[in-house]
Amino acid sequence: MILYFTADLMSNSRVTGPAKAQGIPVRVIASKRGILETIDAETTALIVDLNPPARDAISTIEEVRASHPDLRILVHGPHVQVDLLSAAKEAGAEVMTNGQFHQQVGAVLVKLAEPAS
Repeated sequence: MILYFTADLMSNSRVTGPAKAQGIPVRVIASKRGILETIDAETTALIVDLNPPARDAISTIEEVRASHPDLRILVHGPHVQVDLLSAAKEAGAEVMTNGQFHQQVGAVLVKLAEPAS
């Protein structure tokens, strides 16, 4: 299962729609606490939406990376938020701009749904 940390309803539907069409389980969670409580052995990846309001995004990435060092973490956010994207990368996430992510969302979901090797 892929966990998607977002509070943005538009981003939510732009990910859950393609995921459902491909039979990929995605669970949308809007809080840091929810993410930390939900990650389990079935979680293949965490996607973090850095679009406002991206509350607790960087600290969530840091905590998840510390407790689940092998979990794939991907963030997407506005290309103009250079500092935020850089902070996410430094925290241990793979980074994509919103344009890159939404253009490739189907392929990204397929890749992230596969168990890590």
